[in-house]
Amino acid sequence: MDLKLVRAFIAVADASSVTKAAARLHISQPPLSRQIHQLEQELGLTLFVRHSHGVTLTEAGARLLERARAVDRAEREFEEAALRAAGDQSRGDSIRVGIGWGLWDLVNAVRVEFSGRSPEAVFAVTDTPCWYDSDEQLRNGSIDVALARPPFNPAFAVSDPVRIEPLQAIVAERSPLAAQASVCVRDLAGETLLLWDRHIAPVLYDQILSLYARASLSPPMVPTPGAGPYNHAGMLLVASGRGIYFGYGVPGTGSDAPGGVAARPVSDPGATVEVRAVYKKNAVTGAVKQFLDAVRVVSPVVEADSPPGRAVSARVRFRR
Repeated sequence: MDLKLVRAFIAVADASSVTKAAARLHISQPPLSRQIHQLEQELGLTLFVRHSHGVTLTEAGARLLERARAVDRAEREFEEAALRAAGDQSRGDSIRVGIGWGLWDLVNAVRVEFSGRSPEAVFAVTDTPCWYDSDEQLRNGSIDVALARPPFNPAFAVSDPVRIEPLQAIVAERSPLAAQASVCVRDLAGETLLLWDRHIAPVLYDQILSLYARASLSPPMVPTPGAGPYNHAGMLLVASGRGIYFGYGVPGTGSDAPGGVAARPVSDPGATVEVRAVYKKNAVTGAVKQFLDAVRVVSPVVEADSPPGRAVSARVRFRR
C-alpha cells in the first residue's frame, strides 16, 4: 500500500475536511479526494461520511486511524534514523534550515556568519512558508532548524524572539492608502477584509480580529480559502480590487516589491509578529548550536520577556 494514501487519510481525518487537508498539504482538493477514494477501494471500506460541513470518520475509519498513525510514525522514524546515519557519515557540521515566508535576508545573514565559523559545512535551505510546513519537516527530519512565525508547537524547542516585525496591510497600488508610510486599523475601516481560513495562520487570524475589535470596528469580510498571509493568491485578489488583507514579509519598496499592490506597516499597538528559531528538543547537534550562535550574532536582541506565540511590544537593540 502506498504510504502517501495513508498520510492523506490521516490529514483528512485531522482536518475533518478534504478542503482544509488539501490546503495543509499544498495540493488541490481533487487529487486528495482521489487518494481517499483509492484507499477506500483498496481496503474495501468506507472511511468517511461526507456532509456539507466536511467529513466525519466512519466507525471503521475511526478504528483504523490509530493504526494509520502508527504506520506513519514507524516510517518517519526509519527515515529520520537513516538521515541521522547519513549525516554522521557525510554532513559533519552541515545544517538544513527551513525559511519562513519573507525571511531570506535574515537567513542569508545567518548563513554568512555560520559559514565563517564552519567554512567546510554545507548550509542547505528549503522553503517552509507556514507553521505546519516547518512542523512537518522538523518532525520527519527533513530540516534541522526553522526560522518561523507563530504558532509554535510546544513539542519543539523555541528560541527567544530573533526578530519582531510589524504586521502589514496589503492594499491596492492605486489606493490612497498606498501613499501613506504606514496605516492604522481605523484607516482601513471602509475596506473589505479578505480573510483566509483560520487554520492557515491561527495566531495572526485572531490578532487581526482583535485589532479591529479594539478599534470598535466591524469591517465587511470576504472568506478567501485559497489565499493566506504568505502567498501570491492573496496579493492578486487585492490587486484586482477585491479588498485588503493583512500579512508579513512582503517587500514594501524596491525592485522586489510586487506590482499592483503596496505593503504598508500597521502602526496600531500590538500589530507585530515574532520570528523565532524552532528545532527538536532531543536533536541539538553541534551544527544546530552553531546556527543558534550565528542567529544571536546577526539578529536583534529583544529586551522583552514573552511566551512563544504572542506578539511582543518591545524595545529592540541591534548588535553591531
